Amino acid sequence: MKKSLLWVALLVICISLVAFFGPAGCVTVKNKITFTSERDGNFEVYIMNEDGSGQANLTNNPADDWLPCFSPDGSKIAFTSSRDKSYEIYTTNLNEEGQTNLKSRPAVSRLLSFKHDEFKIASESCQGENLEIYIMNEDGSGQANLTNNPADDWLPCFSPDGSKIAFTSDRDGSYKIYIMNIDGSGQTNLTDNPAVDGEISFSPDGSKIAFRSYRDGNKEIYIMNVDGSEQTNLTNNPADDGDPCFSPDGSKITFESDRDGDLEVYVMNVDGSGQKNLTNNPSVDGLPCFSP
Repeated sequence: MKKSLLWVALLVICISLVAFFGPAGCVTVKNKITFTSERDGNFEVYIMNEDGSGQANLTNNPADDWLPCFSPDGSKIAFTSSRDKSYEIYTTNLNEEGQTNLKSRPAVSRLLSFKHDEFKIASESCQGENLEIYIMNEDGSGQANLTNNPADDWLPCFSPDGSKIAFTSDRDGSYKIYIMNIDGSGQTNLTDNPAVDGEISFSPDGSKIAFRSYRDGNKEIYIMNVDGSEQTNLTNNPADDGDPCFSPDGSKITFESDRDGDLEVYVMNVDGSGQKNLTNNPSVDGLPCFSP
């Protein structure tokens, strides 16, 4: 009997270790949020638990590091940095090691989204006088312009199945949310509204899009169906709320808000209820992103 209980205990320990470290000892994370903070005097990439505990600086660099995004397997975070005198895309392991420059473009380039089922990256790049949406491999190779439009196209976000990219464009006079196929075809306006819309996140099942809109006179978080129908305000707050990101199970959305006097990272249920401050810090905290 004692021997059987011992084997059960060992099995539970092994399962727990695999759940944390993943196969072959690879460190992975579950229910983490990465975000940008200015609490150290410049913008740095931080990570914390879903409840706001365990906040830790990952980049620790005198340059500005921001716009973090988890890789599909959760083992790396890509971010934008000014450490080479222009904005370029870097990746880092979760233990602060292995910070690598992807040498994305010679001009301004910012990471916005990883393709969920493989290491493809959608970014925005300023090549000349306008912003365009690019796609590239994780190592920075295979860069291709997807939008090829004289207007500004930016803030790209992959759909969960990797077949489409939503983005923001001012080609119709003010910033609207568009969607296109992964090869750049079929570019379609989803939010035909005179206000400014942007900052996009797909729900894990691909059926919904959360976004930021100015249509109420201030920044609010909205949700809509992937075809643009049923656009609904979730935050309903006189402060500015932006940069939404769905949790992996689709039950929550993390976002930034200045409702407490300075910019903080918040989380809420997908219906807008239970809005809670996670960072509670007097400096600027924002641009949150859930781990996959």
